[in-house]
Amino acid sequence: MKRIQKSSSDIIPSGYLWTGLIILAVVTLAPFVYLVASSLSNKVELLDGHLIPHHPTFLNYVHLFQGTDGANFLHAMLNSVEVAILTTLISMIIGVFAAYAFARLHFPFRITSLFAVLAMQILPSVSIIVPLYVLFRNGITIGIPFTHVVFYHSPPLLDTIWALVVAYTAGSLPFVIWLMSGYFQSVPKELEEAATVDGTGRFGTMFKIILPLSLPGLAATFIFTLLNNWDEFMFASAFTTTFASKTVPVAIQEFIGRHSMDWGLMTAGGFIATLPPVIISFFFYRYIVNGVTAGGVKG
Repeated sequence: MKRIQKSSSDIIPSGYLWTGLIILAVVTLAPFVYLVASSLSNKVELLDGHLIPHHPTFLNYVHLFQGTDGANFLHAMLNSVEVAILTTLISMIIGVFAAYAFARLHFPFRITSLFAVLAMQILPSVSIIVPLYVLFRNGITIGIPFTHVVFYHSPPLLDTIWALVVAYTAGSLPFVIWLMSGYFQSVPKELEEAATVDGTGRFGTMFKIILPLSLPGLAATFIFTLLNNWDEFMFASAFTTTFASKTVPVAIQEFIGRHSMDWGLMTAGGFIATLPPVIISFFFYRYIVNGVTAGGVKG
């Protein structure tokens, strides 16, 4: 029996479909277009509320990278790059091993533990700000539970990028574990069993079979984690107070004074801050689409 496949135009008339797509594109792109237009406007046009600059100028970008403000903004950009990359690497290394354990090993309460990890992901960030602030103020202690043996006690981490790395890693790990466990479960077990019969150990099977076949998932998870950590604001605002550790979102907020607001520098800084995510999304959009559709648990 011949199977009849319906196209999207059979379900929704093409006129409504294109109208919806145009509205979606306008709503999605309008804030970014307005940001670019505002960054090219002079102060008078910005205060008058002109949507399109009548006399486009690059003075806002020139002022953004000049003097003390320019040095602080560049330092904040460097801090954002360091925090995003370090957090992503640490989350991927720890999260991939944990995801493999959830996907392939059998131990009591495996599914329950996996859903507990998901519960950590949906926990509101604002609920853990105070505990993390106290932890970073006093320093992190690593010791044997239920004993007084201490292996390492860090100095206070407030106003350092390491406070953000620790906080972001705690928030990124559940996402990495949940997404990668779904990818690992999609790899046929027969391949792993064949490698085991050939004498390949558990780690050898993971590095020679599982990880190479999961490269699209690894790439998508890496990109999502990097983008999520790039523009985080709440933790960065709470744990950093000087430009030695502030990131780009907090640096842009500094353009807001007690009695005034420099809209030109804010819009120029906002456009510069959006470039890395836009460029990454443009070149790796195929992996991002796969990450959206293939992160569920399959078993």
